[in-house]
Amino acid sequence: MEQGNTRTCIYCNNDKAWIFSGKKLKDGSKVYVDERGSRWAGRRCPECERSRVYAAVRCDSFEKDIIIKQFQDNGFAVTSKTLPIKVEKDGKKYTVGIKRAFTNDGKIVLETPVEPGHDLVALVFESVRICTADQLSKLSEQVGYFQED
Repeated sequence: MEQGNTRTCIYCNNDKAWIFSGKKLKDGSKVYVDERGSRWAGRRCPECERSRVYAAVRCDSFEKDIIIKQFQDNGFAVTSKTLPIKVEKDGKKYTVGIKRAFTNDGKIVLETPVEPGHDLVALVFESVRICTADQLSKLSEQVGYFQED
């Protein structure tokens, strides 16, 4: 690998190593990596791309729609629904990170650490309630079903 420059990641806004690996893709575009050989994804550094893919795999459309609704209910305008979600309020723009969480002994436990570059973090608390089908049918008056807008 030849020595390269640095490039500012559009997600975390940090300058990171951006080194041409000497390889090209089938479409002729060059492959750039960081100092550890991890591949850049366009203008996203390898760490932010890994985080984005992980969040996309872990966060289904149901969870994402719940998060978006929470922001809208709190007066935010959602400017991008793709991950990472981007919102705006009072002229300020925010990038939203998503973390699964649960409570244990009075503490909030996050699935993984929060990555740099997220201005706000949506904590998705996981909870489990076990009930029989009969119990659920008795709650039918209080049960609704998700409908996408």
